[in-house]
Amino acid sequence: MAINGIERIAERILRDAQTEAAGIQKVAEENCAKIAAQYDKQARLASVEIQEAAEKEAKEIIKRMKGEAEMKTRGVLLEEKQVLMQKAFDMAQEEILAMDEEKYRAFLVALACKACSSGKEELMLGEKDLKRFGQDLCDEINAKLAEDGRPAKLTLCKKPCDIDGGLKLKQGNVVTNCSVGTLLAGERDKLVPQVAAMLFE
Repeated sequence: MAINGIERIAERILRDAQTEAAGIQKVAEENCAKIAAQYDKQARLASVEIQEAAEKEAKEIIKRMKGEAEMKTRGVLLEEKQVLMQKAFDMAQEEILAMDEEKYRAFLVALACKACSSGKEELMLGEKDLKRFGQDLCDEINAKLAEDGRPAKLTLCKKPCDIDGGLKLKQGNVVTNCSVGTLLAGERDKLVPQVAAMLFE
């Protein structure tokens, strides 16, 4: 009887222990599940944050690269425009210098009459123009000045000046530079927008 009682107590203790163990295991599993879920959530959030940060950085890099590319493109285009505009002005100078002799001579006469102030200046020409026109051009300019009722006592400088085309008028220490290159340079600011519009419209 005593033995049977002890066995029953032992069985109850064993059952209670098993029940308690099962409960502890259940709680442990639940806690593990909660912890796993928490870490999974944190991992997902961290993944999203990392992805967002990576996307943001990628966008910044792309934006920066686009900006640099645009700057380089603008620089290249500006340089190309300047080269083309310079070519346009060079061509304009070449066209003036390539005019037939009669038209070019008339151009020089008109240029001198416009630039002349006292009518007593010294006419200076480049080497080529001095050889082909010389005193005859000076006489023609004086004739035109006289025709317009202006003083007409220009004299010709026998020494050529360093210009490709056009002329210079000298009185004392004052020299009026009417070379083709100087005239185009003086009109450059006015002509640049027009030339640019024709080249890049």
